[in-house]
Amino acid sequence: MSRNIGPRYHTPKWCHMRKCKTDPALIPALLEEGLSDSEIANRIGWTVGTLRVRCSQLKISLRRKAANRSQFVLPQVIFDDLQQHAAMMGVSTSALVAELLHAIVRDGLYNAVLDSDGTGAPRPNLSFFSLKP
Repeated sequence: MSRNIGPRYHTPKWCHMRKCKTDPALIPALLEEGLSDSEIANRIGWTVGTLRVRCSQLKISLRRKAANRSQFVLPQVIFDDLQQHAAMMGVSTSALVAELLHAIVRDGLYNAVLDSDGTGAPRPNLSFFSLKP
């Protein structure tokens, strides 16, 4: 004899799904790439709050080292273009800019990038760039 105890409640499927564990070593690597907190959280699939709590629990600092960092003010149109290219490449804007500058310095591409032959020919107008103190 079976008794009817009442309606049966089924646990939704999403309750059974387990979230994938994230390797804590990934977070410092993403910080090194220059990603922001929100970019790291999105990449991992967490909220920024969850990222901050987990980093606190794991003793991982989300603070960026200020040594040897300068900020440049770019015209919005140039920044937008860099941001678009970075998104297409799947990297942060700061990582793209850092890689571009690294390649220019490493390979001595100053004259090629500035369309200059190194003989004192007229240089492009760079007055729209400024260095933030």
